[in-house]
Amino acid sequence: MKSIYWYENDRQLLAGEVAAMKKFFPNFKLMKLPDGRLYWRGTVNPLGDAGSVWDLMVIYDNNHPHTDGVNTYGGSIDVYPVKPNLAELQKKLGDVSIPHIYWKNNYKDAFICTVRANEFKDSETKSSTAAGCLSWACKWILVFELWLNGDIPFEAFRTDLHKF
Repeated sequence: MKSIYWYENDRQLLAGEVAAMKKFFPNFKLMKLPDGRLYWRGTVNPLGDAGSVWDLMVIYDNNHPHTDGVNTYGGSIDVYPVKPNLAELQKKLGDVSIPHIYWKNNYKDAFICTVRANEFKDSETKSSTAAGCLSWACKWILVFELWLNGDIPFEAFRTDLHKF
């Protein structure tokens, strides 16, 4: 009987995910949520001394790799900032909506958009990875902190993230 967990059905994909994360984000640890979803947890500091240390969770959906190509922002991998908390940051910013984030659980949990829905790879020969999504999250964090520091205008952050 086929499992509902991707990592039990495709050990080769899991091994590739582990190898990529060990190579590019060796400080992240692989863990499992109570509902069986796998996730990586670790910290990044893309802006260095001028920025913050971000504690992130990179969570796979149970049906990874999967996307409907239209509505599954980020595909089947979500990158959630644990600290700093995006909901708290959004409250501090007031009327300015933080670009390139998506909300779940009635605007309690926010995750970073790491890939356009139509660019997520979910074929048998190519799939988007946690390492790839985390790389995009680091880019988002870098540009977000540059904006917060006043180094780039809001409009550039809102519209031109892929140009950075």
